[in-house]
Amino acid sequence: MTIRHLKIFIAVADCGTMSAAAARLFISQPTVSQAVSELEKHYGALLFERLSQRLYITEAGKRLLSRARHIVESFDDMEA
Repeated sequence: MTIRHLKIFIAVADCGTMSAAAARLFISQPTVSQAVSELEKHYGALLFERLSQRLYITEAGKRLLSRARHIVESFDDMEA
């Protein structure tokens, strides 16, 4: 798990679809899907429910999102 994984996860949560997150981050949709899949495998939890071409964040995803935002914000502050 890397900062990049967390940034991708946050973008997916904010955008609601992997393709919209990919467009926002200027990366391919398969790259976004792979990053989310790697996070799910790493944490052993489903982060999004996939229904009707849309993603809905799960409770585990909500917990990770809160922490991911804090971690990414802290990292960006440190880099600045």
